[in-house]
Amino acid sequence: MRRAVAVGTCAFVLLLGCSSDKKASPTVQSASSAASSAAATTSTTTTSTTTTAAPPATVPLEPAASAEAAASKFMSAWRQGNALLAATIAVQPAVDAVFSAGEPGSVQARGCNAPPQPPVLCVYRTDPGEVQLRVRPEGDGWIVDQARVSPA
Repeated sequence: MRRAVAVGTCAFVLLLGCSSDKKASPTVQSASSAASSAAATTSTTTTSTTTTAAPPATVPLEPAASAEAAASKFMSAWRQGNALLAATIAVQPAVDAVFSAGEPGSVQARGCNAPPQPPVLCVYRTDPGEVQLRVRPEGDGWIVDQARVSPA
């Protein structure tokens, strides 16, 4: 019985929406149809909350005295698992590149080149692979402005 009333109510609503002329269709409802229609049109209120992630902490750059010192400080921060310390000597994309590679494991310095003009390239061997750092002058010191980890 309940199902028949619900089907009848749905059919009635559909017929109302199918009127070919622009005039409103007359509505005739029985008492039981009106009661079931009222019961079918209950409303619910949903409350939602939006949580925004806090922006990553930023720290001011503290350039090192030499390109080698900047690269060494950066790699040391990675070995310590300290991304904020790494961000004091490198731009964020460089920090993200090495920290997304995982734990460095053993680290062997392969050296830095000595070009007549910057930037300087420093290479390290690590467990995730070869790390290439590009170090450039910043103010009166040096920072890491690019890092790439090539799989081992």
